[in-house]
Amino acid sequence: MKNMRRPFFRLFTLFVLLAGFLPGAVTESKAAKEDAMEAELGAIQQGDIEGSPKLAGLQLLVMRDGEVAYEYAGGYARLADGAAERLNMDHKPRIASISKLVAAIGLMRLVEDGRVDLARDVSHYLGFTLRNPAFPEQPITLRMLLSHTSSIRDGDYYWLESGQRFEDFFRPGSLHWNDGAHFASGKGREPGRYFAYANLNFGVVAAVIERLSGERFDRYMRAEVLEPLGLQASYNVCDLSATHPEWIATLYRKRDENEVWRPAGEWVPQLDDEGFSCHYGREPVGRGEPPGPVLPGYVPGENPTLFSPQGGLRASVRDLAVVAGLLLNGGRHDGKQFIDSALVKKMFEPQWVFDPGTVNGDPGEGPDASVRRLFSAFGLSVHIADTAEWGMTAQPRRLYGHLGGAYGMIGQFWLDPKNGDVLISLTTGPDDDPDRYPGISPLHRPNEEIMRWWLRHFPR
Repeated sequence: MKNMRRPFFRLFTLFVLLAGFLPGAVTESKAAKEDAMEAELGAIQQGDIEGSPKLAGLQLLVMRDGEVAYEYAGGYARLADGAAERLNMDHKPRIASISKLVAAIGLMRLVEDGRVDLARDVSHYLGFTLRNPAFPEQPITLRMLLSHTSSIRDGDYYWLESGQRFEDFFRPGSLHWNDGAHFASGKGREPGRYFAYANLNFGVVAAVIERLSGERFDRYMRAEVLEPLGLQASYNVCDLSATHPEWIATLYRKRDENEVWRPAGEWVPQLDDEGFSCHYGREPVGRGEPPGPVLPGYVPGENPTLFSPQGGLRASVRDLAVVAGLLLNGGRHDGKQFIDSALVKKMFEPQWVFDPGTVNGDPGEGPDASVRRLFSAFGLSVHIADTAEWGMTAQPRRLYGHLGGAYGMIGQFWLDPKNGDVLISLTTGPDDDPDRYPGISPLHRPNEEIMRWWLRHFPR
């Protein structure tokens, strides 16, 4: 009996020792892994990755199985008066074209109310006839606008200052007709057939929102989308700059007034620094200063580009995580149906798929034009991508979301609905021209490095 008990006693002792030390070892291992993850992101932000520019700041959030799993903020939110304000998770930069996806949610609220039909001629909602003069018999629909197959183009500009009329982009001979530069022409370019990414599409979307709601675009989005989701974000920067200027992150580049990049020079503020223009053409007001009346007497639909529906939302990655949760949960938020699940599903369905045989769109080709296309499919304001097509993974992994880039912002918002995963990152400016740093994908190099980090540490 004595000899039989000794092995059992040894096993029991080993179990006790493991029970005492294993939790600590696991905690230490987890902490070491998180330290390594943070160091890698710090290296991306600092420009220590060969072939990738330094970034003024980086804000990142990862969701796993629908829950926040990791957050990071590094670099600067603002450099002023000889002091450096560190970027944190609550800072709200201008998120560029990721704003389009949020604007589409605002439109879907009207669709759900039965006030908008995505397949109907958009002229019905605008108060003027919108037709591409090269294809005068073919209507343009909201579905086409959201999927960038409308045949509308940006021309030299796609915004107007206050006092100007949005309709003049599209009316021959008018002030902003610009020889028809805002429309495509030529065989195969008719509405509904050919994909070409255009910011002006969302000026039209915002016009529909204003005309049907009777509200200015920024006010409608605040009342019908942002506040109901519990977000302190806005398409009107003065909503935030007057009350919480400390929330706003400045966008930077190391590029001088002659648009010459100087990586060894100082960071140059591009937007949201000392002053804030509430809308295009408005004289800036200082940080913390009340803006006074904003567009008194404005007529909804007159100029919906004023608040930059295509790119003007100020929001943090935490704000965008709420939007991601809404989409992952089939339009549900806080236990209530915010958007019908069928509409969310429709947003994710491909409305356009690239066909290399007919060349039915501009794919925005990357370094390897034969396979590395930026655009291969698009839903309703939703970019549909496959990491395998971009050379980022061996096996296909479909992502849905949107990219953003303007004034130094390099951002990405991606959802993997199959697994409940999300990657959101916002960078507040590179020290050199990002187009000089190609990677293996068509993404800007910082986005590629961040996605590579995500795929490595949060694999499926």
